Amino acid sequence: MRRHNLQKWVNFRSARTLETKLKANGNKYTISGVVSQDGTVYPLGSDTKVLSTIFELFTRPLMIELAHDLGLQLVEPSAQNHYPDFTLCSGPHAKNKIAVDVKTTYIERPDDTFGFTLGGYTSFIRPGNESKNIVFPFTDYTEHWVIGYVYERVAEKKAAECAVYTLEQIKDIPLPYRNVRVFVQEKWRISSDRAGSGNTTNIGSLVGRIDQFRDGGGPFQDENEFLDYWRNYGRIAADRVNFKNIVEYRAWRKKNPL
Repeated sequence: MRRHNLQKWVNFRSARTLETKLKANGNKYTISGVVSQDGTVYPLGSDTKVLSTIFELFTRPLMIELAHDLGLQLVEPSAQNHYPDFTLCSGPHAKNKIAVDVKTTYIERPDDTFGFTLGGYTSFIRPGNESKNIVFPFTDYTEHWVIGYVYERVAEKKAAECAVYTLEQIKDIPLPYRNVRVFVQEKWRISSDRAGSGNTTNIGSLVGRIDQFRDGGGPFQDENEFLDYWRNYGRIAADRVNFKNIVEYRAWRKKNPL
């Protein structure tokens, strides 16, 4: 029965059912502040880290509902920097776990393109690091999903017109975001063959509009190729980088078969 439930999740119409639930939640994307026990409301502002936490809060009740519907347990990390945000499983010692990670970014205009970072490529995906910064060992997981939120950012000066509000003024608090859109897709399908921005060792996502993320338009043929690529990305052989893109990787792998 438990195995059947996991298979039911894997065949979740490419996660469109969960995506539909998240879209239906759209009229609830109106959290505008934090309330103290004396009734004072502190506006959110436009800090991206704060807003990312807010979108995780939107997601949590739906993940609890999903786990209940599938007869599974929902496990959340006890450490802040551990992957993933949610684990669906039939028990802590069971294999075939499902990782669900929430990603958030903003755009300035409706037609802007966007991207995410999808976690480190020198951490738990590499042999010997399977338990590094992850809730359960990487080998316990058979599916890795991304819930991606994209919102338009509202000008900060408008969102911070008043320092604090009362509960009676709750409707007067300007939201720091609008036009929230969401997708659900397997991580390997939205990964690019480039590292994330800056000097970090993060996997970069494709850069595009939301339909490209919903369609899963990344360069990898399957998850095995995705994992093999990022497990070897950036490693030095004969004083040079093995490869810098998917074309070079395939040529390298052809010369270096598994």
